[in-house]
Amino acid sequence: MFKLFKRRNEGKPRAIAFVDYEHWYIALDNMYNTRPDIKAWREELAEKYDVIEIIFFADFSNQSLRTEIPRIREVSNYIVETQNATQYKKKDYTDFIMLDQIYQKAVTDYSIDVFILFTGDGHFSSAVSFIINRLRKEVCIYSIRGALSRQLKNTASYSVELPEPEPEFVRHASAILKNLRYIDDANKSRSKKAYPTFAGTVDAVARYYKLNKSDVSKTLRDMLDKGICYQTEETFKDGNTVNVLNVDWTAARRSGIEIE
Repeated sequence: MFKLFKRRNEGKPRAIAFVDYEHWYIALDNMYNTRPDIKAWREELAEKYDVIEIIFFADFSNQSLRTEIPRIREVSNYIVETQNATQYKKKDYTDFIMLDQIYQKAVTDYSIDVFILFTGDGHFSSAVSFIINRLRKEVCIYSIRGALSRQLKNTASYSVELPEPEPEFVRHASAILKNLRYIDDANKSRSKKAYPTFAGTVDAVARYYKLNKSDVSKTLRDMLDKGICYQTEETFKDGNTVNVLNVDWTAARRSGIEIE
């Protein structure tokens, strides 16, 4: 089982993962009333990376978290207890210990290609920036959907939010992206370009794919919030302006939404 993480897997980036298990467990429980699927996450990482180590951090004096230790050990024996004897700023203490380990690995092990952090806390933004900009390594952030710091998300190379999007979101988002890609491709051969807007896109997608208009509108707003789509202001010769809808295709592909 553990040879999967110890043997060099040529062709895959070499990675190490640091898990703030307090964030994962507590945020998932509070927001989605479910427990982490640690094995499924480990398997997902193994498909993408040659994972040499997964390190879990938490204050396991919390009884709910303590009962998770056997489940964690099914994936990794590297568990760091972060209990603070002073009982002062418990969460910050966990962050401090985790940050120290991240920096130590970053400056001593140059064989690592990708640093994977499972956290949503903006305190990690400086470490992420250091690894990306000074060490020229990639940093992937995993976080609980709705509990990820915008600063941390913007600093990382890329991010993944769990749980995965609901099927209805994926369905509507795929339709929106297909519509916008069609316009983008058509504009390459047009002398007079089309400028997709929020309202126009919602109308066109709902009508063509026979979808509920309010559902399409909600999905498009979610896509704007996630950075999959963005708006730019276009000014025409007559002085009129319009907010034009654009797509960050890299972000769209990383989101896992079907574009084809």
